[in-house]
Amino acid sequence: MTAPHARQPQILPRPACTPAAIRAVLAANAGHDVLQHYDDDLDSAFEQAREQGDLTPLVQTVRRWWFEADAWRDPDAQREFLARLDTYRREGPPPAEHRVTREEIRARFGV
Repeated sequence: MTAPHARQPQILPRPACTPAAIRAVLAANAGHDVLQHYDDDLDSAFEQAREQGDLTPLVQTVRRWWFEADAWRDPDAQREFLARLDTYRREGPPPAEHRVTREEIRARFGV
């Protein structure tokens, strides 16, 4: 039995690193709590940027949530990611030779 308004998760293309693109992915696949957390973080970052006269808090928030949205764009990949995190919490991080460097992340994702 399914809920009357159940929706099938969508596998979406990798989002642009913009607030609107990130929100679209989260709205399509994440729950209300995740979307609300994103909106709250983004509002806070806008406020900090305005108060400080510096866009750094906003850029950092958007980049952090971009990785989150990228994980949510494919529900199966999201489950795999969360399972990997659980393993890291139980057993510790992977050995250094199996870790991805920041440079590899930048080259792969362009952020």
